[in-house]
Amino acid sequence: MNPPLSDRRSDATLKRNQLRQEGAKAQQRTKLTQLTAPVAGTVQQLAVHTAGGVATEAQPLLVIVPRDAEMTAEVTIDNKDIGFVNAGQDAEIKLETFNFTKYGTVPAKVTWVTADAVQDEKRGAIFPATLKLSKASIDVDGKAVGLTPGMNVNAEIKTGKRRAIEYVLAPLQRQVSESLGER
Repeated sequence: MNPPLSDRRSDATLKRNQLRQEGAKAQQRTKLTQLTAPVAGTVQQLAVHTAGGVATEAQPLLVIVPRDAEMTAEVTIDNKDIGFVNAGQDAEIKLETFNFTKYGTVPAKVTWVTADAVQDEKRGAIFPATLKLSKASIDVDGKAVGLTPGMNVNAEIKTGKRRAIEYVLAPLQRQVSESLGER
């Protein structure tokens, strides 16, 4: 004998509500497994590289470099040079990827220099600084090749001018100055 129609209807309603709840949970779970960036850009410094890898709580998963942001270089300045470097100075960026003697350099300007030193095991006290590059590409054999985040660079910050003879005489002057002192 079949159960009454009202019982079957209440069972169907209960089943429908359960399925809706399970569907909502599945949608929420799917939403939590996807990361959506607030800006378009390039992923850099990815923390987890393997499928099924686990990130710890409060660990940054990645850094996104915005696509349309101005191109900057993060550099470090040695303690012996920091007294001569200020925001606004011109610089030349040499890209390790492209030989500067063949492909040239990228003009830049110092935009920020930290006031506090950071200790480096090999170099001692260093000062982080940021340089703004005047262009985001370099000419390689007639083609403009875009600079990408993470490229290694060397920066030469223009701190002043010296005549060629001063370069030749500087070691001699230093030797004379140091040899005249007593202990």
